[in-house]
Amino acid sequence: MSVTAGVATITLNRPAKHNALRQQTFAELGRAFDAADADPSVRAIVLTAAGDRIFCSGIDLDADGLPDNSQEWDDHTRGNAAVISKIWYCDKPVITALNGGAIAGGCNLAVVGDLTIAAEHAFLSEPEIRHGALSPLLMLPWLMQFKAFNELYLTGDRLSAERARESGLVNRVVPADQLRAEAQRLAERVAHAPAYAATLAKRAVRLTLDIQGFKAAQDAHRYIDTYLLASNGVTEKERLMSILAEQGMGAFLRERDTPYGER
Repeated sequence: MSVTAGVATITLNRPAKHNALRQQTFAELGRAFDAADADPSVRAIVLTAAGDRIFCSGIDLDADGLPDNSQEWDDHTRGNAAVISKIWYCDKPVITALNGGAIAGGCNLAVVGDLTIAAEHAFLSEPEIRHGALSPLLMLPWLMQFKAFNELYLTGDRLSAERARESGLVNRVVPADQLRAEAQRLAERVAHAPAYAATLAKRAVRLTLDIQGFKAAQDAHRYIDTYLLASNGVTEKERLMSILAEQGMGAFLRERDTPYGER
């Protein structure tokens, strides 16, 4: 984490692994947001990632091994959701700056901020439906049009940065070489507001969504995700998980996405 002009920048820094989220990454991310939220000199937070191609490719299915029983899956989904939820309920304004693709759990991180800026080549995607899973949090139906959400969620297809802007998921789309500067500029502009007023404004918005059922929906969504992940006898899901275990991530993705015309 670095701090400039009252803006803390938190950077996912695993570009060789497409900034995938292993358990260590989740822990570090949680600690960084705790530190930024507690630092009185920080008035806004930018979340971005290293590299120029992928913002975050989602949960790292290789790094930590896969759970093998329902209790372990429940611990896994609860821990992942808790860190993203921490960012959602952060008292300080959060700007997400997408330097590339935001996939699966990475899509959650892309849209969890109060504002989102995307490089022109960035995209959003929640492809978990293709291998029998769900995203850590059910963010998209609260943030975009219902029909557009279903198209994205039920196909696992990508949404370009410009389409994401049209759908309300992204505020601005900028050339890649301007992304960091534009995120800093917008964060500094947000930081001009009295800090406590910004905190109360965020709390009011989050409380309003919770009254409408947001938090309860997240809890229900996580239980359903745990059920899907820990289920037995789902032939297609188990076939794909066997390919992942025996042949690795590349073979898994090829087998999963080829029926959709993607490789």
